[in-house]
Amino acid sequence: METPGPAPTAATGPTPSPAPAGVLHGITVDVEDWFHVLEAAEAPQPAAWARQESRVAANTLRLLDLFDGRGVRATFFCLGWVAETVPDLIGEIARRGHEIGSHGHLHQLIGELGRDGFARDLDRSLEALHKAGAGAVRLFRAPGFSLGKAQGWALPVLVSRGITVDASMFLARRAHGGYALKRRRPFDVVLPDGRTLTEAPTVPLYLGDRALPFAGGGYLRLLPWPALRACWEAAQWAGNPVLAYVHPREIDPGQPRMPLSAKRRFKYYVGLSTTLPKLERLLGRYRFGSIGQVIAAHAKDHALHLDAEAVA
Repeated sequence: METPGPAPTAATGPTPSPAPAGVLHGITVDVEDWFHVLEAAEAPQPAAWARQESRVAANTLRLLDLFDGRGVRATFFCLGWVAETVPDLIGEIARRGHEIGSHGHLHQLIGELGRDGFARDLDRSLEALHKAGAGAVRLFRAPGFSLGKAQGWALPVLVSRGITVDASMFLARRAHGGYALKRRRPFDVVLPDGRTLTEAPTVPLYLGDRALPFAGGGYLRLLPWPALRACWEAAQWAGNPVLAYVHPREIDPGQPRMPLSAKRRFKYYVGLSTTLPKLERLLGRYRFGSIGQVIAAHAKDHALHLDAEAVA
């Protein structure tokens, strides 16, 4: 086995990484349209969604073609609403051999839904995905990664619906809370009654006590390539899989623009033209697969045992 040399830095050139070949990273897509944004009063509300120009199918097909060209299987977390309105897209994702999970039905934060509302939203999404050809759905990701410690009650709901893998925990501070937990790989969550599910979290780069998110979304658009590459190299050389995520709208510079505040315009629209080239470079530099493949390929981090209070 070849011994790796010194870990690359942000100044390293574009030579392909000789880092450990056994690291399989995950690539995920949150399948939602350009108007499915959170906490923006200016965005079209659900009652008006059907009247908007739909771009989710065309953008998702571009991603599917990109993954096919690299021989990569990905995980697609699909909104139930998308499955209802563009069912052929879900069937196409399944036909091409990718993993399908639920992203909820109407793209609402878990905390805003409450326990009963969350259960109803999840059920609607699972039914819509099944009707569209997704088969039995066993994975879930909350909109906005909105599963924090205050929403632990959602985990028993997921397990009761047959979800075996959750990807809702963002292990860094963010707009919707994040989850203050230090893990570097997928891990099991053990509920008070002994039931378990596997958590596939989005993990930041840890710089001492600081957590630097980098794995996708706005970070993929806004971080310059040398900084982005340095973060990935650090995870690669440590042997830790990264679970990257992207939204179809993030590869679409021509999408309609909503009348958002200056801060939100920056958050949603700056760097759109850079997403696809960066994603192509990542796919060419590292090994990628679905979340299921990543879990199978790597030893899990230590389990998280929750008590009754944590899921109340």
